[in-house]
Amino acid sequence: MTRWSHSLPLLAALVAASQLTRASAQTSCALPDSVKNNILQYQDDVDKIMQAALNEQQHRHAAYDGLDDFVERFGARPSGSDELEDAIDFMEQTARQDGFRVRTEEVMVPHWVRGEETLLMLRPRRKSMSILGLGTTIGTQQYPAGVLKAEAVVFNSFEEMEKAGKAKVSGKIVVFNAPFGDTKDLPIDRYRESNEYRVHGAARASKLGALAALVRSRTDFSLNTPHTGSMDYNVSTPIPAAAVTPEDANIMARHFKKGKPVELLLKMSAANLPQRKSRNLIVDYGPADAIEMVLLSAHMDSWDVGEGAMDNGGGVFVNYHSIKLLKQLGLMPRRTIRVVFWTAEEEGYYGGKEYIKNHEFDVQKMQIAIENDLGVSRPLGLRIAGSDAAKCFVKHTTSLFGLANSTRTAGDPPLSEAHLFNEKGVPAACIDTDQSRYFWYHHTQADTMDALDPREMDLCVATMASAAFVFADVPDRVPSDVAVPLRSVKGSANKRSSAIARRPALCLVAVVAVAARLLG
Repeated sequence: MTRWSHSLPLLAALVAASQLTRASAQTSCALPDSVKNNILQYQDDVDKIMQAALNEQQHRHAAYDGLDDFVERFGARPSGSDELEDAIDFMEQTARQDGFRVRTEEVMVPHWVRGEETLLMLRPRRKSMSILGLGTTIGTQQYPAGVLKAEAVVFNSFEEMEKAGKAKVSGKIVVFNAPFGDTKDLPIDRYRESNEYRVHGAARASKLGALAALVRSRTDFSLNTPHTGSMDYNVSTPIPAAAVTPEDANIMARHFKKGKPVELLLKMSAANLPQRKSRNLIVDYGPADAIEMVLLSAHMDSWDVGEGAMDNGGGVFVNYHSIKLLKQLGLMPRRTIRVVFWTAEEEGYYGGKEYIKNHEFDVQKMQIAIENDLGVSRPLGLRIAGSDAAKCFVKHTTSLFGLANSTRTAGDPPLSEAHLFNEKGVPAACIDTDQSRYFWYHHTQADTMDALDPREMDLCVATMASAAFVFADVPDRVPSDVAVPLRSVKGSANKRSSAIARRPALCLVAVVAVAARLLG
């Protein structure tokens, strides 16, 4: 055995010490040293989780393969549909067979059906146009033969429409050709900036006497693909509302700008049926007597187009396989990891609102709520909504995620149900993914398995499982606005103590000592 062979354990110590020192240097922010060091002690556990998710045969592509089977069985899962209820049954049975604690809780949800949809431009030339009715829209059944024929007016903004006034809008079909946000912004920020046209366009057009509203799809790229989504009437006279493709919106805008009359024929047989019973599915992993919890959030329902593979089947299966991976690795956290698969998110967080109403005490017990509803493409890290101290806590946690290259911490997370908990003071985060292609597929017929990549889903599992375990097991509470002090879980402070992990200064001492011994 050579001198260097004798030194292998020392080399390992050197590498470990260097990693801890580097992680600490990259995450300098206002958090007590004891809390920082408690987090950094999880590097070995995180590496174990990530190595298994990314490299071990039984875990690689497990989430992707499970989702592929799932969407093959059930396809799209709109609120109120048999497909959604069958999908909930399937996931409940799967979780029970895998040995988790499982239950469902009833929720009354909307039941909207799309029906037949046709849009035809009659003048200045005849052209068939692709549309998707917006969720909960009414149809055109009130018109002769169920068909609305009217002239269109095209606006690039609400301000343009308001300036035109009732005289030019009343009796017309309003087309909103508003751009998809500012091109300098990230796609999610462009979506949030411009989504008011989809959500509120019909209501605002109705107040000026419009007969229907057509909204340019909220996307930064289109191959003649319309995008559906939720909308809010909030008016006494609802009107039919649908999304058109960016290409068709631009065609109508060009004709309108040139002063050519744009005449449209619109037929929609959408209907809002009586509400139906559905369920939130709750899957718990952790000690049965644990008081505190970490919430993993994803919604089971989807719109009625495509397969709901990306939105949000991917979130469902990444979250589920994250706790399944922890269970298979024998990593039992101190806190409960509660995975909730919400129902009827797309229509307005029906499942989340019902949970909050029935589990108000859970807010006091929550360490953090982590959402997975931004696609399951390459993970970059976590986005966090909370105090500066909470963001610092998360920053130190993501510093451990080097194997998945998902070490970034950012603010301003786009939250679905998790925002309901954040409003009550719970720190809320989302897995931050590469959004460059997300809004190409979002709420479209193209939301199928072809939009997903198995390796990227593995990276999401690695990141989510690691985050869930660290937050659920670390002795300290994530700083929050809830009336729960920053404290340690009883009897756990020294569970993962090590000489190297106690303090960054000690890490430097260890590095110097090992280097001197190797070179002496």
